[in-house]
Amino acid sequence: MPKIAALAFIAAAVLVPAAAFAADIDGTVETFIGEDGFEAQDVATVDERLLAAFTAAPAAVSRPDSEVSPLEKALLLVETLEPALPRTRTMLRYGQMLDGDTPYAFVTVERYNFGPTIRRMAIEDYGAENTDVPEAFGVGPHVAWRIVTMPLMGQQAALVAVARGEIADKDAEATECAGRPCLAFEPLPDDLHQWQETETTIDIASLYAQKTEGDVAAPARIAAELAIAAGIAASHDGRMDWHGPEQPEAARHAEPFLFLSIDRDLGQETAMDAMLGQTLLNDDAVEALWQRRVEFPGMVAFMQAATPRSR
Repeated sequence: MPKIAALAFIAAAVLVPAAAFAADIDGTVETFIGEDGFEAQDVATVDERLLAAFTAAPAAVSRPDSEVSPLEKALLLVETLEPALPRTRTMLRYGQMLDGDTPYAFVTVERYNFGPTIRRMAIEDYGAENTDVPEAFGVGPHVAWRIVTMPLMGQQAALVAVARGEIADKDAEATECAGRPCLAFEPLPDDLHQWQETETTIDIASLYAQKTEGDVAAPARIAAELAIAAGIAASHDGRMDWHGPEQPEAARHAEPFLFLSIDRDLGQETAMDAMLGQTLLNDDAVEALWQRRVEFPGMVAFMQAATPRSR
């Protein structure tokens, strides 16, 4: 290639990507939100309903959700816009794209209703005549929400786009949730990883409800604590400071690489069992890092595990 032509080629390569990448993000958002089975939602309406889940912000802060991370916001969305269910498995999948220094978060949250499964088990064990009505176990579809967020005007996770879908049983049975089939009744996944208990204490506050009626942490609070334990957020002056995960070199477009699974009351007792794992690490030795938080009323334990990279 002649030298002048080569210089022109290099200049074009430097100048074009910003606009091209912005267009790439727009296209990825459209594909992500518009996938079959999802229906786009009005962002302003969803945002207004989400704000109702917060208490008033301090006078110096324009919005009460200004410091909320994409993980918390996605989980709050499901808790706020969907009817409450007592026994669930929630799976969050997080991908990310960068436009310059601006991270766009692509988050999918799936909530699987275990009420019918547990009722069927009760009928098998105790008989239909000794089993409570379906409503006592939880009636409702498996649902999925998708959100795209970006830092904007003082918010860590301003909504860019939102969509909702419902998951058929056959699709739920064929989907994996952090190493398990999403409808597999395995309340405590001790065999998935070699867990090591850690001395972790996290003391933060937020402007949304941090406890469930069962006196255990709400899903959004669990996500905040696990994000701090994983090092993708920090605890500062009693609040969470989200900075997000490092962009993996192996990530393609909005491919998810951060996963959060939360089991709610799938055992005999009130409990929240959650795992946060990051894959596609920029690390030659480690394939995935996992943090786990197990809570019963009055007791919280943190654990961690690493998956070595196979060679």
